[in-house]
Amino acid sequence: MTRRWSLITTIAVLTVALAFVVVQLVRDQGSEGSEQQQTSTGTGAESLRGVGWWPLHRSGTAKAGEQDAVVSGDVEWTDGPEGGALRLDGTREYAKASTRMDTARADYSVAARVRLTSINGFHTALSQDGEGISTFFLQYSGQDENFAFSLPGARTVAEKTERPQTDRWYHLTGTYNQKDHRMRIYVDGRLAGSREASSEAKPTGDVLIGRGRVGGKAADHWYGDIADVHVYDRELTPGEVASLAAREPD
Repeated sequence: MTRRWSLITTIAVLTVALAFVVVQLVRDQGSEGSEQQQTSTGTGAESLRGVGWWPLHRSGTAKAGEQDAVVSGDVEWTDGPEGGALRLDGTREYAKASTRMDTARADYSVAARVRLTSINGFHTALSQDGEGISTFFLQYSGQDENFAFSLPGARTVAEKTERPQTDRWYHLTGTYNQKDHRMRIYVDGRLAGSREASSEAKPTGDVLIGRGRVGGKAADHWYGDIADVHVYDRELTPGEVASLAAREPD
């Protein structure tokens, strides 16, 4: 009888242990499926279009958002990595994206494919007009000899990448998170620089392609080519940045 009860007890313990293992496996599979679903959703083509997308493939036509980009100056068009591209000569040419983001109170991200003709001085690919100065700059910094994502009074340099070369295409993304005041710059889909910074500069104008604003005047005109401009009213995840750098949304 004693052996029988011992055997029954052993079987009961093993049954409980097996049930516990099964429950854990089910939970893990459910969690993995949820993460896969979030990743798929986060990097989907629709979510990567953004609130504004201007391919600049020989026109300013928008593929996301309601307003086309308005080109200013005697610009030219050239070949780009995904089609055409806007060519700027570093003087007065630029394009107005006709979209304004709440960069003072909300998370945001900006991205573009760029090619430099000159690596002397500052050249801004994307910005947004504020009172007297741009609220952000996605740019090349001649002072640092690298790409940078800047706010008034703060600059995040792409320290983890090699110095940019002329006549080579790069994909740049700048992101800002209001909660932790963290700004980041990605080059070709990889995180290249990050720092904590904040700015009280409020937007007074639209997103601009090909120049910034300093001292109330247009400044830091882009010298080279720009294509596939995106703006987002949220912070992109590293996975989304990598996906966007690899391929444009359909």
